[in-house]
Amino acid sequence: MDANFRLRRGADFRRVYSAQRRRDGRLMVVHAAASDLDHPRIGFSVSSKVGGSVRRNLVRRRLREAARPLIQASREGVDLVVVARPEASSASFAELDAELRELTGSLIS
Repeated sequence: MDANFRLRRGADFRRVYSAQRRRDGRLMVVHAAASDLDHPRIGFSVSSKVGGSVRRNLVRRRLREAARPLIQASREGVDLVVVARPEASSASFAELDAELRELTGSLIS
């Protein structure tokens, strides 16, 4: 995923969290905030509650790959933060992909 589509700074994550616009699922929570850009950006938060470093990085890679088509197809300026829940560590890619599509459906078009 191109660096222009990723959230990296802590200030950006805090701004998205403070917008208090979120959708909850079984495997993840998606926070959203409007931005002035003409494209969406996404960031991922996978805590140690999900598992060790190998498991966290696997979940992060799967989420990033699931988000790729959603982000590239959208032209709406919105910032998203996806927070993985511990249940995401045992979920398949198909489950993560389906839930991410469901949760972001109303947030990006």
